[in-house]
Amino acid sequence: MSTSKYRSIVLLFSIALTSLLVGAGSVGYYVFAFYQPQLKVSDQNETEKKLPQRPLSLVRVDTVRKELINTIRPFHGKLIEVQLARISTEVSGLVVALPIEVGQKVKGGETLIAQIDKTWLELTIAQTEAEIKILEKQYAFQLSESERIELLAVSRAVSESELNNQRTLVEQFRQNLEKAVIANREAKEKLKRTTIRAPFDGYVIRRDTGLGELLAPGTSIAEIVSLGFIDARVTVVEEYINHIKIGDEMPIIIDELGIKVVGKVHSIVPYDLMAPRSFPVIVRLEDRNGELKVGMSATALVAITDPKEEIVVSKDAVLMKPDGSTVWAATPSQLTEDDSSVLIAKPIPVKITAEGINSYGIEPETEEGQTLLVAGTKAVIEGAERLIPDQRIRIEEIDPKLLENLPPVTGHRIINQKTRIGR
Repeated sequence: MSTSKYRSIVLLFSIALTSLLVGAGSVGYYVFAFYQPQLKVSDQNETEKKLPQRPLSLVRVDTVRKELINTIRPFHGKLIEVQLARISTEVSGLVVALPIEVGQKVKGGETLIAQIDKTWLELTIAQTEAEIKILEKQYAFQLSESERIELLAVSRAVSESELNNQRTLVEQFRQNLEKAVIANREAKEKLKRTTIRAPFDGYVIRRDTGLGELLAPGTSIAEIVSLGFIDARVTVVEEYINHIKIGDEMPIIIDELGIKVVGKVHSIVPYDLMAPRSFPVIVRLEDRNGELKVGMSATALVAITDPKEEIVVSKDAVLMKPDGSTVWAATPSQLTEDDSSVLIAKPIPVKITAEGINSYGIEPETEEGQTLLVAGTKAVIEGAERLIPDQRIRIEEIDPKLLENLPPVTGHRIINQKTRIGR
């Protein structure tokens, strides 16, 4: 065989072998591409069957709302009296009646605080009245004498000097009579003031004297604090003071009672020596028949933004981390569950747009979040720390009857439980 024929045969064999290999590779790639997803799903299903399924996680939830909310800042202070009076005596004398006790309720203009002995003033009044009668007669006589001397002076029967002496005498008796009348009026006024009554409605908070004591003018008898209205004095930092105007309504939390009351801003003190760059704000409240008492702690809720309609969730529903804030939404399960209460946890990144006392206004940062986090959605408020995306969860319900007759809690725990601010 010649060399040229040999080379031709080898070339034809190589071409045929190459065509065969390319065809086989194409068939193999088609088979792999078509069957590989099904094989992977099958393997995944087999793996899921072998691995134990993650148990349900119990969580507590709150309902997402869409409502008006504004950013609230709490400022702390205490309740102070509207009026505080130290009742003192204006006259000297013996205390013959003192029918008050500490804590007693008194009515302005009616309740007797103390009675000072009237004896000596009554005697002084009787004496001055007797003097007045004598002086009136003497003054009338001197007036008639003056008229007679005036007539004699016209006919020059008496001298000018005698006439002037008579006029001086008349003026002297007139002044003596006027002094006696004034002394009588003074004694009567003092007599009235021996009976000391409450100047306004209030409570006795201190008694400074006792029955039978001899008092000098100015001696303190008791202290009274007013009732009906009470003031909350809270200190607001300069950053927010211009958000407050006199006459504004302001919610006040009475911490220990766990109640919210609404008062009006009565005054803004432009200077506070004890707290630089802060200003006392006085909010006037009704004292709820004495339920609110001087010295109780108070927290003013100051709105520093205008209300705006937002998606609102409980503060407990927002997990804050350095890389952002997240709300876990409880969404219906895509799997077939025997129990309809089984849900799926979905983490939704959010931006906080407003802050109330126990709620946040939020804005979902993803399209999925805007779809899932709407009014009526359940947001996880307890148990979110241990969740992973798409984990199956069950809502833990608490029977309200279990909370009945429990001992009361105090402070801000009550605020969180009983108040809903920022609406």
